[in-house]
Amino acid sequence: MNKNLLRLSQAALAAAALSACSGITQIQDSIGQFDQATHSASAAQMNFLYAVQAADCTAQFYQGSYDWATGTAKNFDLTGNCRPTVLEDKEIQKRQALMDAVALYADKMAAIAGSDDDKTLSANAQKVASQLNGLAKQHGLPGGSIAADVETAVIAISEMALDQRRYRDLKTAAADMAPHLSKVVDTLKAENTAFAAALASKVDGIEPKLRSIIASTHDSRGQMSFFDVVAARQILQGVNPLGSAPLTATPANVSSGMNAGSVAAQLNATLDAVVSANDAIAHAGTGGIVAAVNDLVARAKSARAVQAALSQ
Repeated sequence: MNKNLLRLSQAALAAAALSACSGITQIQDSIGQFDQATHSASAAQMNFLYAVQAADCTAQFYQGSYDWATGTAKNFDLTGNCRPTVLEDKEIQKRQALMDAVALYADKMAAIAGSDDDKTLSANAQKVASQLNGLAKQHGLPGGSIAADVETAVIAISEMALDQRRYRDLKTAAADMAPHLSKVVDTLKAENTAFAAALASKVDGIEPKLRSIIASTHDSRGQMSFFDVVAARQILQGVNPLGSAPLTATPANVSSGMNAGSVAAQLNATLDAVVSANDAIAHAGTGGIVAAVNDLVARAKSARAVQAALSQ
């Protein structure tokens, strides 16, 4: 082999090695982003559930006050005591367990993608995984009954998170866990849609009562009714943590403005992006993985921004 050919061969080998290293680094970076974005999606999901519960309690307060004002209740409650009817604390705990399973899965994928030989999770994450696994096997997940196939999915994910030997390849892990991840996500998505509808009905029930009161006092209040309308608007915004009404979602307004339907749809799209990114990890090349993870990151960032607005 002449010197020029030898140099070309060595350069080609070096370029191939550099490309391979770059690919590995890029995959590791994408899996790290997958992990972080999944945790952001989890936080947004739980914040939405707490917002639904808060809206339920606020609506109960205004409904009770209206009942007293119209003579259908003997007393009123200024303390804000509430027994949630849409989403109780224990039911939120159950959804937290499902999101914990999804987040643990992302943590495990990040561990598998790491350059260290040790693919185990942190001590705290292993503790959470062990608790989830034990509760699911004993049908003891918080919040009451849960579908058997969802329990099975939680068990599979928690055992994968705890495994130290079997799962050391990203594509194998992603492919094996795909049906379990989808099962948990599909369950959460269906509930988000149902909770959005329940929240919308709460606000839709308060608005006509406010209009009725304003109409009945308009003649006696005259121009001062302006302030009644402003106060009514503030009350409606208090019932609706999204700050707009009506909340009923339609194909025309799901993508415009903040309402219960659009926020639930956004969360569901973010959860879908978790599943899509996992499918890309299982079956796509580096470019496909990067694209799917970038989409997840963007959706999770947007979901967190909306949830931050809910907290204001």
